[in-house]
Amino acid sequence: MEALKPDEFVRQLVATRESFWEKMNAERKSYGAEKPLTEAVVLRRLQFGVVMERKAAEVTAPWVGKIPDLDLQQPMSEYVVNELKHASILRRRIQELDGDPDVLWNNPLQELKELWDFHASLGSLCELIASVQFGHEEFFPRTSKSFIERVAAMDPETASIYRDTLLADEESHEWIAPEILKRYATDAESQRKCLEALQKGCELFGRAIQSFNRSTAN
Repeated sequence: MEALKPDEFVRQLVATRESFWEKMNAERKSYGAEKPLTEAVVLRRLQFGVVMERKAAEVTAPWVGKIPDLDLQQPMSEYVVNELKHASILRRRIQELDGDPDVLWNNPLQELKELWDFHASLGSLCELIASVQFGHEEFFPRTSKSFIERVAAMDPETASIYRDTLLADEESHEWIAPEILKRYATDAESQRKCLEALQKGCELFGRAIQSFNRSTAN
């Protein structure tokens, strides 16, 4: 396979990601991801968020120093700081709700552990970016908007955290992942590995989300 031009390569990744989203979104509704919220489910969602934000920072940080161009290295360093900031904000909110902020961090669902172990095992910056920031992190704003709508009446403080901080910060760095992939994943082998990482990351994320949503029904 010959290397695709950068814009063509990114379009291929987008098509792969969106195909997975359609499948995952249909499955989410089938196992109750959009069901009415309870205080326990809100707390569990916050605890899940701590893991997702902190792990994203943890697996990305080692690669920041290897980004060759400062115009991408600097915003990616800010991304890592933002993810840790989000984890801290969510932990504080959980404590305000008399919950354990680290229960899923210390005792992760098996599927959640498999997801982040996979990300940590990836062998290049571009594979990680394709799988995490370009991959399943793109689903966060979509699922969060529904969560905000459902939680706003019962817990406006949590709704505000997601709407005014987490989502706002996510939007500010959405441009970085496609730019990294266009700039650095320019040969056929790198592009193949990125596509495989995206596919596997989305698959594992779907399993983790399914496991998480089913755990809230217990």
